[in-house]
Amino acid sequence: MFGTRAMAVAGILAFLLAGCATVKINEVRVVTGRVTDVSGQPVATTPVVIVGRSLDLVTTRLEYEERGRQEAKGTTDAEGRYRIEFVPAPAALGNNFYLFFYDKTGFDRVQYRRPEPLDITPLLERDRALTVNQVLQYSVAWPEVERQMAFYGAGSERAQILRRHGLPEKRETSGTGDAATEVWWYYADGVSYWFTGDKLARTHQFQPIPGATPAK
Repeated sequence: MFGTRAMAVAGILAFLLAGCATVKINEVRVVTGRVTDVSGQPVATTPVVIVGRSLDLVTTRLEYEERGRQEAKGTTDAEGRYRIEFVPAPAALGNNFYLFFYDKTGFDRVQYRRPEPLDITPLLERDRALTVNQVLQYSVAWPEVERQMAFYGAGSERAQILRRHGLPEKRETSGTGDAATEVWWYYADGVSYWFTGDKLARTHQFQPIPGATPAK
């Protein structure tokens, strides 16, 4: 009975180790690549981030516990190329690594979809230099954003707002003619824009409300 139980525990530990691999690398690693859009054009000044986590296996709970995380960041150049050099060792970055072609700032979320992170832990263990390219897919709403920007005029205030935030989560209109008022609400960004006729009358900022559903 004891032997069977020990084998079962060993099997669970092996499963956990395989499902959440960690490595300890004290040598420098270099990650390079190129970011393009679906047409093959380079995407410049977009962020590239390697997130390192320090994971320790807690045998009493048969699971990994995260002790902390750090980041190594880069930005693509005019040709869409990036280069990140770092030491993965736990004292520097961690022992479990994911590559993100996204960050809270710098990523063009209006034009492109947020790509999924890539687990590069086993690649870092095997190779001193990695090449990882990424093709960014267009946002589902991007064609409509482009259409509306063309409708209002590329240099118009509405077009600039559309390029910065994307399509409004809610639009409200009142009045008619030159006195007509239109409000564009961006709940997740915490801002609304008030137009009178063709002019931007005022901007109102508030606490962002992620996931807010506009009232019907």
